[in-house]
Amino acid sequence: MIGISAQITCYGNSYTGEIINETKNTLKIKTENGIKTIPKDQAIIQIQINDQKINIDGNQLKNRHEDRIKHRMKRKW
Repeated sequence: MIGISAQITCYGNSYTGEIINETKNTLKIKTENGIKTIPKDQAIIQIQINDQKINIDGNQLKNRHEDRIKHRMKRKW
């Protein structure tokens, strides 16, 4: 997820920018107003691949990125 441009919605606020860091429970996004730390369990992440917009529930990303490779995720898109 690091390096992807995304729009993240959390607690009714929307942040647009580049994801610069990811931990087990948070995402850090670089916006025009600075760096914001957003909890994954409350976030909805929207990314665009080619011409498709994909929404990802932050609960699906709640583990460390190394551990997500080991677990199967249910696709909701």
